[in-house]
Amino acid sequence: MLLTALVAGCGYSTGSGLPQRGIRTVHLRAIENDTFRQRLEVELGAAVSRELSVSSDLLPGSAAAADAILELRITSERERTLVSGDRTSAPVREGAQEVVVRILLTDRRTGKQLVDRTVIDRAEFRSPLGEDLGTARTELVEDLARKIVLALETPF
Repeated sequence: MLLTALVAGCGYSTGSGLPQRGIRTVHLRAIENDTFRQRLEVELGAAVSRELSVSSDLLPGSAAAADAILELRITSERERTLVSGDRTSAPVREGAQEVVVRILLTDRRTGKQLVDRTVIDRAEFRSPLGEDLGTARTELVEDLARKIVLALETPF
């Protein structure tokens, strides 16, 4: 039975090991936005700050005192029309917004890169259900924030 447990658990680990490396506080730098979608970085920054406090053991810290520096860069943003409307209704009946974010977490003391990942998320909206690009964007930002914090916590 012990052999079965060892084989079943072989190669799997949980967590990123950040606490074992002495990483308990993180400073979130201003998010860079390489797209034309204005203020997306502001919304994402606020959501990531909230999500760090709620969903992880990492605490926010100042640039001078934090154990690690978190840098986020929005590298791509795209809107898509999935179902066109007609002239009497909304021009877009169903659509989507997709965003790609690069995550870099660096140990402030050593300069060593701890995390270098890219996350992608997509949110859809359906105007007949009362949804629009604004509701999709809100959902997208919250989902991206969860994915970013998860990327810090687990080595997937």
